[in-house]
Amino acid sequence: MAILAKARGTVYASEEERIKLEDLYRKSWIAQNKIDASLRPELRIRSHFKEEKVSKKPRIVKSPPMPKEAKIINAMLSEGKSPRQVAKSLFENLKYISNIISKYKLPK
Repeated sequence: MAILAKARGTVYASEEERIKLEDLYRKSWIAQNKIDASLRPELRIRSHFKEEKVSKKPRIVKSPPMPKEAKIINAMLSEGKSPRQVAKSLFENLKYISNIISKYKLPK
């Protein structure tokens, strides 16, 4: 007995046949959309007319500007102090210091 591939309620003879038919359907759908858009421009949807997807440039994420406290913590970490020593020196909570270190990616 042949192996059957099922997708969304339709049974295909094989996975290769399913892929082939879906590609054929996509090509004919795009062709029909082009015909429809040439007759009625208001139907034009840009995403349907792209032949290949264009990769977007990676977005550069800038860290927020450092406040005075973060600069002080950065200076102390650059001297070689541990976050625990920094917290003790500044009379702050260790969790607060750790949050600032992770938020501003210290030491820089």
